[in-house]
Amino acid sequence: MRIFYTVFLVTVFVALNAQTTLSDSLSQDKTSQVSSEIYFKFTLTDQIPLDKLTRMISIDDFNDGICYAFANELEFDEFKKLGINYEILPNPGSLLKDPKMLTSLDEKGILAWDFYPTYTVYVEMMYQFAANYPDLCQVFSIGTTVQGRQLLMAKISDNVATREAEPQFLYTGTIHGNETTGYILLLRLIDYLLTNYSTDAKVTNLVNNIEIWINPLANPDGTYAGGNNTVYNSTRSNANSVDLNRNYPDPQDGQHPDTKAWQPETLAFMQLAEDNHFVMSANTHGGTEVLNYPWDTWPQLAADDNWWINVCRQYVDTVHLYSPSDYFNEFNNGITNGYAWYTISGGRQDYMNYFHHCREVTMELSDEFILPANQLQNRWDWNYRSLLNYIEQSLYGVHGIVSDSLTGLPLEAKVEIVGHDMDESFVFSSSDLGDYHRLLSPGTYNFTFSMPGLPSKTIKNVQVVSNQTTVLDVQINTGEFHTDFQASATTVNVGKAIDFTCLPTGNQVSWQWWFEGGSPETSAARNPQNILYHFPGNYAVKLKIFNAEGDSGVMVKQDYITVNPVYLINNGTFEAVTGTFYDSGGESSNYLNSENYILTLKPGLPQAKIEVSFLAFDVQSQTTCGYDYLNVFDGTGTSSPLIGKFCGINSPGKVVATNPEGALTFQFHSNGTTTRPGWKAKISCTATQTIVLNAGWAGLSSFVQPENPNLEVMFNDILNEIVIIQGDDGIFIPDQNINTIGDWNYKNGYQIKLHNPVDVEFVGILNPGTTILLDEGWNLIPVHCQNPVAAENLISDFGQKVIIIKENSGLQLYWPAAGIVTLQYLQPGKSYFIKVTEAFSITFPY
Repeated sequence: MRIFYTVFLVTVFVALNAQTTLSDSLSQDKTSQVSSEIYFKFTLTDQIPLDKLTRMISIDDFNDGICYAFANELEFDEFKKLGINYEILPNPGSLLKDPKMLTSLDEKGILAWDFYPTYTVYVEMMYQFAANYPDLCQVFSIGTTVQGRQLLMAKISDNVATREAEPQFLYTGTIHGNETTGYILLLRLIDYLLTNYSTDAKVTNLVNNIEIWINPLANPDGTYAGGNNTVYNSTRSNANSVDLNRNYPDPQDGQHPDTKAWQPETLAFMQLAEDNHFVMSANTHGGTEVLNYPWDTWPQLAADDNWWINVCRQYVDTVHLYSPSDYFNEFNNGITNGYAWYTISGGRQDYMNYFHHCREVTMELSDEFILPANQLQNRWDWNYRSLLNYIEQSLYGVHGIVSDSLTGLPLEAKVEIVGHDMDESFVFSSSDLGDYHRLLSPGTYNFTFSMPGLPSKTIKNVQVVSNQTTVLDVQINTGEFHTDFQASATTVNVGKAIDFTCLPTGNQVSWQWWFEGGSPETSAARNPQNILYHFPGNYAVKLKIFNAEGDSGVMVKQDYITVNPVYLINNGTFEAVTGTFYDSGGESSNYLNSENYILTLKPGLPQAKIEVSFLAFDVQSQTTCGYDYLNVFDGTGTSSPLIGKFCGINSPGKVVATNPEGALTFQFHSNGTTTRPGWKAKISCTATQTIVLNAGWAGLSSFVQPENPNLEVMFNDILNEIVIIQGDDGIFIPDQNINTIGDWNYKNGYQIKLHNPVDVEFVGILNPGTTILLDEGWNLIPVHCQNPVAAENLISDFGQKVIIIKENSGLQLYWPAAGIVTLQYLQPGKSYFIKVTEAFSITFPY
């Protein structure tokens, strides 16, 4: 999407014949720049939408119509095409010519904290905290940067080795490498918490009741871009020239709003958030002085906007008590809504709030990017009380434990406030301890606790008082009624009926069934009978039950019912894709005497081959198969090569066509004496799908289901070329022996990054007409048909629910509301991002 906006703006401004004169060549522009990072300012006009520019360059500040921005060479080249007057500024990382660096932990004056540590000293200092306070502090790396530096984390708690039912809090600093005030303040905060524990009542309370995580330096490659021994020439971006605070999934603009791959630093923090249950967090910045609260990506206010204003106001008002009058006095006297300032996409703040139900704020702590070291002391004096107060806020609101009333075990439940929550503002109780922490402004609220398959539970009139804790423990009776069901069969032939049974638990009073592909499609019976399936495919079943109090529980089983077409041995030629193949007696009867049939099965899909797997086989036995027998030929007739002659219980097993037509021919003969049950076999179409991939990033999917889905087996021939494969389920990085995806799921879409161009081959079973379930928001979908499918045809029944479909690069878009159809067809072998307003299923054509 970002690249689209760039192209769109370039077109517009060229058409406008912008009259401004560009400066000289880029090389001349960059004489005072750090590496390839350009820092500049320009005046915003009415013709230039700011939100469009934020997708092209990295806006650092916007005030009174003046924009300050960073860009790498490619981004700056695109910006210059707009014909906008600009002024190149010295890179902030090069302004402090001789920063005071601490080169050894043994140096005198370390208690003054008037220094920037070298990278080596920083690492030593972090691990020394853990060595000095082993009962309170653990230090470890959550990952490495592009250049191999450590992303170090200090975890502080009174029982640091044990996860307790208390809020997890996260501070992380200097995601922009040249904004270093927060780096030193958070490093010093670690020291302050440890050295004042047991002597300072507030610190002791925080450490005893909160698990505090602090990462002082989130972008060490940027901070030490000038070398490990100095912060001079530090850069905003990481070593790949990527702004890490535009590199996260975005609630509005999808997985890669900056069109760049997730960086190692981004992946490390995303995994950290997945592995933990952070209640509150903050990330520190520089370049201005303000607390910036959600949202950044869109104009609507957060559900807890009043809470955000109060918490930010407390931080800044406390700062004002101890600082000069000109500190933190900009915007709304030191606080601002992010979108009201200027919108960004891919920021860490919105990522944590939306995708992880956390409460994160952005702290801009200094007008200067890199302060002279002798000014770090006063920034600490002005901020440290507020830094502690912000941590303390994670103790307030509503806290409790959700547990099973029968076993006492913790439960992972969704905790939602009726009529209040929106945009993912609800929270979850943790799966390991059952604790939840809902931060709220004072008021009266109705809480609903829900779990899949169980009735929701609502607690009304919960009182919240400012700066106090309301304890609300909830027990859910998992045996009271658990929504579940079973079917009399899950695999049937076309035209067969299935009976369904609601498993008897608890006080059920009404039922709502939905049978995808079934007839009837719905039922209100407790145990529906004779649901007929007339067409082949894989179908979902959904059950919603209610108790006398009106509580409800829902269970959905995707692809629960498989319906196969049926083929009986006879004379003729048929095209098949999937199905069940029987002797003339079908599923329950024997074949007859004196039968002579020749049946040819051809693949019903192009470039496919018929595969038949015999599940049961029982034909009259004779040593030379002279009585009753089944001959199998590799081709379109009995003159084709004979695969084998089979009788008795000598099953053909799995037979696969190898001829160009992909056909198999079956010749059956029975004599006039004995008959037997015959056979039952599964028909499939197999194919080889070849995908041509260029170097770099691409969307990847397969319309075949590999026989062996192990990633290392599938990609064995090109493992050395794969940098990373990533999907909704995780990542696969061969050279680091990382695989959080598991096996390949042909129903998922993936993104792949390659060192060099390669051809990928997928060999396996074709599954035409596959149904894909889309969740509300962004999805990464495969293409499950052999030919390109028109975007509008694929979603014709759900067009009003689709916001946008786009390719990985963002150049190809199907965006009905904007009237943009640069993406006309979805191509096999690729994957696509699709954003929808509500959950529904799409089915690909044969």
